[in-house]
This record gives sequence, structure tokens and C-alpha cells, in this order.
Amino acid sequence: MAAREFTLIEELRRMQRIGRADVCLGMGDDAALLDPAGRKLAVSMDTLVAGRHFFADADPADLGWKALAVNLSDLAAMGAEAAWCLLSLALPAGQRDWEAWLAAFMTGWQALAQMQQVALVGGDTVATDGPLTLSVTALGLWSGDAVMARAGALAGDGIWVTGSLGDAAAALDAAFAERGMGGMTADWTREERHFLEQRRLRPTPRLVFGRQAAALGVRVAIDCSDGFLADLGHILEASGMAARITLEALPVSAAVRRVAGRDPQLWSRWPLSGGDDYELILGVAPALEEELQTRANALGLALTRVGEVVAPGRDLPAGSVQLSWQDSIIPLPAQRGHEHVF
Repeated sequence: MAAREFTLIEELRRMQRIGRADVCLGMGDDAALLDPAGRKLAVSMDTLVAGRHFFADADPADLGWKALAVNLSDLAAMGAEAAWCLLSLALPAGQRDWEAWLAAFMTGWQALAQMQQVALVGGDTVATDGPLTLSVTALGLWSGDAVMARAGALAGDGIWVTGSLGDAAAALDAAFAERGMGGMTADWTREERHFLEQRRLRPTPRLVFGRQAAALGVRVAIDCSDGFLADLGHILEASGMAARITLEALPVSAAVRRVAGRDPQLWSRWPLSGGDDYELILGVAPALEEELQTRANALGLALTRVGEVVAPGRDLPAGSVQLSWQDSIIPLPAQRGHEHVF
């Protein structure tokens, strides 16, 4: 494994083409040396495991994009500027030509890294008897007090969402159905199916908008990875607040809207609870809402108000959500998002 490991590391270094002036020493030594130039660091890490987070036969280029994207989305939720990444690969021994796989993986990774000017500065490779496992650590920069977090939502804040919700969940449902692994079939057109798969496999981290929201004064945000209802719950629990949400106000794509129609169960299944969207959920003070919408419009980014933060009470305790559909209160779904079970 030793010769193969160093070959792979050398290939990674060769394929890493992002040059940043703040990288004093990058891949190839015992540690990277970085110069944040007096700014603060934002650090996040995610691990993706074949068979749990992605299909084992996933296209490596798509996997390279997504492995980076899900980490950059965390930085976007903090209002940080993405700068550097570390990548750890646990590769099942003898299962495939890992050099060819790595070349394809880096094609997807580099496409997003180039867009965001994120440098790969180190990591690790190891052979394993277990599943293919990817761990990414993303490091970003922020200045002054312009940072967003989960705590700090106040009664009267609007609850806003970027982009559209439910596309990835609908695509995953279709993928499971095609593989005979459960899921739910739907009458998608070929174009809709391709669109949904792209949303699932190549999400767009909202880094520019995140930085603009933080600079404007928005102080509450989270990235929507486990499902809108689950991730909103994290904000409410951290802030000691409750919320009222209008289910049909959730932003959905034309494809999801056509199939879900006026069925609240499908709205609950995909945009409300599905997850894997990597959009931003924000708690926004009323005084900032108009300007935030203006900035989103300038970026060509959909931004939708879906509800309001409310003070907790006897009927609506802290951390809870009141859900309505066409002006009637409806029960929350039993499945409220993805949660790891150990």
C-alpha cells in the first residue's frame, strides 16, 4: 500500500491547481502552513460513507463535487469565505483502479474548487476493509463580527429559504425505486429527472449570498442538509424560540410542484423533510428583509419567506413548529428529516 499511497498523494498534488497567496506551504509536507492575515478561521468537517451517504457506484466526478460542496455549504451558513480544504480518503483495498477513480473524482472537485477558489492543502489516504469513506475539512475566513450562527433568533424574525427545497429528496426517492430499494416512483419527464439528479449530485453552496447576509447584519442561519424541518428545529432549540410555517410557501422547483401538486403529504415528504438540499435557512429581522431580498435578486438567487419565529408558549413550546396548509393547522410528519442512528 505504501507505494500506492504516495502515488495517490502525488496525483492529488498534481491535480490541485488552485493557487492562493495565503498558502505558504501546501500539500506534500507534514503540515500545511497558512496565513489568515489577521482574520478569524471558520472550520467545518463532514464524512461521507458509501452505502449510507451515497451509492457505492456513484460517478466519482459527481462525488468529488458533492464532497466539497456539502462542506462549503457549512461555511456559507456561517457567512464565511471559503479558503482551504483537507481531504481524507479511506479506499477499499483491491476493489478498483483507484488512480483512474481519483482522476475522475478530482475532475468534479476541481470544477467547484475553481469556482470558489478553494485550495486543497493536505489530507490522508488509507486502505480499508470497510466501505469507501471521504472526510473533508473546510476552512474559511471571516472578519470582524460578521458571522451567522444557529442561536439568536428573535420573535418576529422572518424565516427565509434560498433556492428550492425537495429536489434532492425527490431524486433520491426515484433512485431508490429504480434500484428496487423502496423509494417512491413518480411520473417524471426525462428533463425533470435529469434536473433533479443534478440538484442531488451537484448542489450549489450559497457562499456569496451567505457573506452578503452576514455583512448586512443577519445573525441566524443554518444550511439545510438534514431536512428543512429538522434544521429549522436546530435554530429554534438553540434560540429558545418556536415558529409558524406555511407548508405551501416552501419554495419548490417546477418539477416538484408539478408532481406534488396540492398534496400536502408529498410537500411534507420532499421539501419539508427530505434533506440534502444544501440551501440556507435564515432568521431575518424585519428591518433587513427588503434589503436582503434585493441582494438575492442581484445574485439571481431565489429567496422566499416561509414563516415567522414566535415566542414559545404553552401550546407552542420552545423548539416546536406550528405547520399550516391552506390556512389550516396540520400535524407535523412523523419523519422530520435525516438523523444518524448509532
